Amino acid sequence: MRAPLARTPVLRDLMRTDLVVVGPQVPLGQAHRLLVQTGVRYLPVVDGGRYRGMVGERYLRPFLAPWAPASVQAQWEAPVARFLQEFPKAHPEESPEEAAFRMEAARVGALPVVEEEVLVGLVTAFDLLRGLLDHLRPGAPASPLEVLVPDLPRLRALLEALEATRTPLLGLHLFREAGGLGFRTFLYVGALDLRPLLAHLEALGLRPIRP
Repeated sequence: MRAPLARTPVLRDLMRTDLVVVGPQVPLGQAHRLLVQTGVRYLPVVDGGRYRGMVGERYLRPFLAPWAPASVQAQWEAPVARFLQEFPKAHPEESPEEAAFRMEAARVGALPVVEEEVLVGLVTAFDLLRGLLDHLRPGAPASPLEVLVPDLPRLRALLEALEATRTPLLGLHLFREAGGLGFRTFLYVGALDLRPLLAHLEALGLRPIRP
């Protein structure tokens, strides 16, 4: 019997779908008022159900500031489509890790989630952080376990030990240590009594860092 592994979340699980959107011909000033009134920071622009782009509240501030030059204030009535920003598009089945890397590379705080050119959601940096915390703190009773694994064969042996002791695996995070020390492995297992698993690991030459 294989130890059950919790499904890794994808953006479909984390994204927000109750979105405030506008059409491309909405005036810039009206779009900004909508951002302020609803408290959202990003405003997707859709045209006939298809995603056209997005604008952020901070990006629009210089155009709408009271001290802005008259030439800039004259753009308040211009269609918001003229001010669309470059936001990388994400897919609903994309992993949070990939989305986070692309968000950081583009220096943006949100990604539109698009499927076949249709906007299906929006994911922010806060959504990714919340998803990570939820994944690290599973709802079922769990025990943390940290093991330094020297190589991949020993990592395979660790997973086989979970199966042999019928210890459910709820979460697994793996980081390569510098200096060729192996892999620091963080596990959340669905068991409060870890003695059978720890005995099995000791027989394999693996000594947990904690507990």
